[in-house]
Amino acid sequence: MKIAILTDGAYGDRAYETIKRKFPCDIIKVKYYGDFDEIVIDKEILDRLNDYDLFITYTLNPDLTYEIVKSINRKSFVLVGAWKGEGFKKQLERFGNVFCPNLMCEIDEKKLNKYLNKYPQLQEFLKYFGKPRVNLILDNNKIIRRIEILREAPCGSTSKTLEEFIGKKFDDNLLLNIGLRVQHFCRAGKIRIFVEKEGKKTKAGKLLVEGITPLM
Repeated sequence: MKIAILTDGAYGDRAYETIKRKFPCDIIKVKYYGDFDEIVIDKEILDRLNDYDLFITYTLNPDLTYEIVKSINRKSFVLVGAWKGEGFKKQLERFGNVFCPNLMCEIDEKKLNKYLNKYPQLQEFLKYFGKPRVNLILDNNKIIRRIEILREAPCGSTSKTLEEFIGKKFDDNLLLNIGLRVQHFCRAGKIRIFVEKEGKKTKAGKLLVEGITPLM
């Protein structure tokens, strides 16, 4: 399976560094000109879109994102990592091979259930990336001796956070600290006033903590 990270320059580098450890992966900076409904994407980029099974878009320009999604073969699947507005989300997902998660670290088999049979590449992706699942291996004194990351947040924040806690004692306070620390590495946007009750970085912390299983 081949994966492409599509970016207009601001985001996507950490997802690329993380995902390429498990799958053939390229990061592509999308060249384009024009705006609104007159955006034209570089033909060389469009030709490359036929080479991949799964795309993750981190393009901040919504018109560019729409044109990219429209150009992708329906046999491929697109995870839109950057989007704003429920209306835009619905517009993109009408293509049928698109999902717009609120957070890339929340996707799992339940979230993507209706797509899994038609797009088996998602099942492959979820073996390694999505909603974090982690085993913390403890000794008899409940000291963390080893970490087994079963599924990593695509941005790599899971491993970057937890490696700092090897040698620490496992307790409720440690879990709180993990949930706070991952927010340092998380690249999710700030809370949208009057739209969200909880910031995305806070949610990312909760998702990581929920995915931790201590093992003696």
